[in-house]
Amino acid sequence: MAKIKVGIFDDHAFSAKGLAYFLSCNEVNVTIICTSKSELIEKVAAADLDVLILDISAPDVAGLELFEYFYTNHTKLKIVALSSLSSVMLVENLLILGVKGFVNKKQKEEDILECLKITNNGGIYIPKEYHFLTSKYRVPAPVVLSEREIEIIKLIAQELTSQEIADRLFISYFTVENHRKNIFRKMGVKNLAGMIMAATRMGYIG
Repeated sequence: MAKIKVGIFDDHAFSAKGLAYFLSCNEVNVTIICTSKSELIEKVAAADLDVLILDISAPDVAGLELFEYFYTNHTKLKIVALSSLSSVMLVENLLILGVKGFVNKKQKEEDILECLKITNNGGIYIPKEYHFLTSKYRVPAPVVLSEREIEIIKLIAQELTSQEIADRLFISYFTVENHRKNIFRKMGVKNLAGMIMAATRMGYIG
């Protein structure tokens, strides 16, 4: 199994390096360590990360701005919040922003490993006392598309008609229409606009 590629942001270099050392000793690939906002934004843009661990408090960061920034600009990146603070309101606000994991610095070191595994696999990790929140923000089951369905999505994005797609792929018009219906069903969308938006969000089309 490939190692999880992780980035760490903490304005305290000692804490960041300590966490990086622990994770590296436990089969996690720590790709970047950053202590300032500008450095973090620059390095994440150039890195290929699975999960980004963000410390909530930093002198050059206003509130939860980094969480909003990465959720908006790096839609495939899974964000884990790390903090010495915890409250229902804080955890709920983070979930609203799309954060996939929250770990309190008082938790056991093993908890951060569990958090990384769960979030990297598409789940949500928060401390047990806040589990009642996850029902509102629970991640749906991942959409699994066949290679043919992905191929058809890309051709639809190029504005090809069902008949043009059938001709291109040497299949029947009705086969294309069946694939289209299956794609809509799997993605939970009702029309082409919804399919294009969902496919873009999932990374199938640019």
